[in-house]
Amino acid sequence: MNVNVFLFDDFNSMDVFGPVEVFGKLPEHFHINYWSVSGNIINSSQGAKLWTEPVDEEMENGILLIPGGRGARRVIHHERETIELLQKLVSNADTCLMVADGSGFLAQTGVLYRRNIAEYKMNENWKRMFTAAVYWIPNVSWVADGKFYSSSSSLYGIDMALGVVADLIDIDAANKAAEAMGYTWKQELGFF
Repeated sequence: MNVNVFLFDDFNSMDVFGPVEVFGKLPEHFHINYWSVSGNIINSSQGAKLWTEPVDEEMENGILLIPGGRGARRVIHHERETIELLQKLVSNADTCLMVADGSGFLAQTGVLYRRNIAEYKMNENWKRMFTAAVYWIPNVSWVADGKFYSSSSSLYGIDMALGVVADLIDIDAANKAAEAMGYTWKQELGFF
């Protein structure tokens, strides 16, 4: 199954590399692709540089991973084409993962209307202006609602990715990935 990571400049590294580490521990099940609007090198806000492929609107189904980071706000305010493209990518994806403020980013497309989403730390004005009609669930590490999975922080993105593996493959595969990472999976913290 493809894991398509949608990147933009100034994404948060942990939002990407935590979940990617989970999927990368199971290469027999997952193939990871890094996408951006134009393709090219994309820089994280922590200085990591990733080579990406240009987004193909007809990309193969699979998992779409949307990180957060300070670059997400720039995209929301200045890159309407990117928001429209993201909406198409979400509609093609079988499963959509949002890490931390990646869910606020995705809320701009309208696809999270009346969805349960893990609340992340955000400015209250931002929440009122940009995320109306999204049901924010407080005090949870991650939430699953249909094909949408969201985490409340970068670190909980790992637990969420393990939950996705358990849902799509099985619990043994999720435990195998966690063990290979030396990670203690907090299964009980999810909200379904």
